[in-house]
Amino acid sequence: MRKLSLIFFIFLLAGVSLALLFHGDNGYLLLSYRGWRLETSLFFAVFFLLALFWALVTFWRLLVAGVLFPRTLAGWRDKRRKKRARRSLDTGLNRLHEGRWQQAETELLRLVGEHESPHIVYLAAARAAQRLGAVDRRNRYLDKAAAQRGASEMAVLLTQAELQMEAGQDAEALASLLRLREIDAEHSHVLRLLVDLCERTRDWPHMRDILPAAARAGVLDTGRWVRLSTLAWSHALAEAGTDEESLEATWRRVPKRMRREADMVKAYAEALQRAGADDKAAKKIEKTLGSRWEPALALLYGDLSTDDRTAQLAAVEGWLKQYGDEPELMLVAGRLCLRNRLWGRARSYFESSLKGQSRPEALLELGRLFEDIEENSDASAAYRQGLEQALAPTRPPA
Repeated sequence: MRKLSLIFFIFLLAGVSLALLFHGDNGYLLLSYRGWRLETSLFFAVFFLLALFWALVTFWRLLVAGVLFPRTLAGWRDKRRKKRARRSLDTGLNRLHEGRWQQAETELLRLVGEHESPHIVYLAAARAAQRLGAVDRRNRYLDKAAAQRGASEMAVLLTQAELQMEAGQDAEALASLLRLREIDAEHSHVLRLLVDLCERTRDWPHMRDILPAAARAGVLDTGRWVRLSTLAWSHALAEAGTDEESLEATWRRVPKRMRREADMVKAYAEALQRAGADDKAAKKIEKTLGSRWEPALALLYGDLSTDDRTAQLAAVEGWLKQYGDEPELMLVAGRLCLRNRLWGRARSYFESSLKGQSRPEALLELGRLFEDIEENSDASAAYRQGLEQALAPTRPPA
């Protein structure tokens, strides 16, 4: 319609221009052919030619329109169907986001066959069916989405994995996510979902496999990465059992950055202790505490039974000079003195530990010391005080 209007305007402008040009002098045109003569004004001849050209153009357009009319009509109908399908999709998605699951499912599927990308409609319908608890329908829609021409396997599998996790289908979700990793090993959202799933199901072997990629993709903050890495590799150390060679091999597989973390060192030392390698555990703790203070490692160090108890006590007393009178160090020093039957020094360390921070463990050790030196009343008092402290947090409010 716009083209016709433009052409009409051009012809009108040309006609006005010609009228002004020939105003006062119409000109003269003579045509002669085999005895035929045609005489007219130049103005009329130009006007006639323009009108003839317009008629020919109009005729040609009508002819073309008549020949192509079925195709034009089909295109118009197709455009109308697609427009209706888009409206239906918009309405269905709005209902989905409004939480009207049944209306969303019905509206999404109403014109799915007329949509340009039906797999998108089926994926949205799968989410609506999930909210309605219709897992069978959800799976059917996912299958239909995957079967559509041009459907993205990544989009279908990712939607499937999210819905499976939401429904608590952990094994199925893991299979979907592992397939997604085969498609794109560094996909950040896939890695985030895998981390969440493995943490929830305590699947530490898969967690150890995906944590390096998750760190590279930046999907974990440092604190969570350290915590999950510690859990995953502590489990690996536990799986290694009490075989010292297996423990060493597992420790070498731990990321270098994690081998400097205090909780990871503690887990390794505890594994060595279970394997009867207390001396090796002590050396590992000594190396760490030589450079920084870690209370949990100090307490574990005091529980180790090394071959050279004197050297073990000397190391603790050296840390007392380095870090000061930390209550944990006082407690450990007292235990080691008690183990070496150094009663006076043990009592001094335990009492110093209680001055810095009253701990049930220190009171227990003090009670044992009083028992060993046969001061039974003092032993009973220490045990009673330690028991009161241990139970105090669990007492109901008055």
